[in-house]
Amino acid sequence: MIRHEPYRLLFPLGLFCALIGLGVWIPSYFWPQLFPYPGQGHAIIQIQGFLFSFILGFLCTMLPKVLGVPPLGALTLALFIIGLAGTTVAALFGEYGLSQMFHLFLLLNFGTFILIRFPKRRNNPPAFFVFIALAMLADLKGTTLRLLILAGWWDVIPSRTEILLQYQAFPLLLIMGVGGFLLPKLFGNAVIDPKSLSSQSNSSIRFLLLLGLTFLLSYGVQYWGVHALSTRIGYGIRAVVWLWFLSCSLRVQHVPSKFPAYLTGGRVAPYFIAMGLVLPVFFPTYTLAWEHLIFITGFLWLTLSIATRVVTAHGGRLDLLDRNRRQTLAYGILIVLATAARVSTDIWPGAHALHLALASTFVISALVIWTRIHIPLIFVTPSDKAL
Repeated sequence: MIRHEPYRLLFPLGLFCALIGLGVWIPSYFWPQLFPYPGQGHAIIQIQGFLFSFILGFLCTMLPKVLGVPPLGALTLALFIIGLAGTTVAALFGEYGLSQMFHLFLLLNFGTFILIRFPKRRNNPPAFFVFIALAMLADLKGTTLRLLILAGWWDVIPSRTEILLQYQAFPLLLIMGVGGFLLPKLFGNAVIDPKSLSSQSNSSIRFLLLLGLTFLLSYGVQYWGVHALSTRIGYGIRAVVWLWFLSCSLRVQHVPSKFPAYLTGGRVAPYFIAMGLVLPVFFPTYTLAWEHLIFITGFLWLTLSIATRVVTAHGGRLDLLDRNRRQTLAYGILIVLATAARVSTDIWPGAHALHLALASTFVISALVIWTRIHIPLIFVTPSDKAL
């Protein structure tokens, strides 16, 4: 069951990574001598531990069904667990080079899984899946650059290009790749049958490929230009592509006003991502703060919305989507409060450590609420839903 639906193991693992990645800020505030500033470890664990666990759980459950190929093998699944655990533990103890080697290993393992099965596919993927391929290439390039920098074989990139490719380009392109066909169906409350998905015309694929390459080009612009101006231009290009995605692909402006509570994040998070891409164009001084609009209120909230649909649909309990409205509203409010606390850290740095501890506490509380509602469904199948 887990090989066919690996989210049942990888989602809980991702939540455990989040607890570690967020929890480091709280003891760092109360006992800074014993628990020094976590440095890069927090970001690595949150993106390459928590978020990547959910991404792998979702993709490795969905892609075999969409392509009509065999599910995840036991060895491949075991290597995912080892890689995610290794990335998290290495980052927690400050071994950043080792953590990136584990992450590179995860990318190669996923790439091997797809490349072996793709020639044997019975179905062609939707055209939007070109963004998934570009996302993986962006992460692969960013991870390679980061390893070269950590090894001292490459000059440090002033614009943090390698980190942006890993932490921003990779998730955003994935959202466009998966969300381009999935979110409109969710907003329309449609039944999703992966086997019914089919590729679009070659002209559509070429257009989406060009759009994705333009999106990636923006990171090159940000690297090669004068910092403040290049930041404005780079984020401006990304904002234009993202706004096209929202208005022309997701058509969020036409989403019905009434929908299940769990989709609140699915509808609101893309707007917060847009804000996080637009604000650096006008206020590049606070770029790191705006990036956390994307990370917390964007990636986190959207991830929980999609994960809610996955665990309820595969557990045969879609009837639960209309319940738990108060709890769903509660963890959404906590995510917004966490974003406000994190953004204020860069704009009003007077209480830097306190703000970070508060933001972590809010997010951990949100994840606890989500976990209490949905983790019991992880090992429920349609045949035993009455239990």
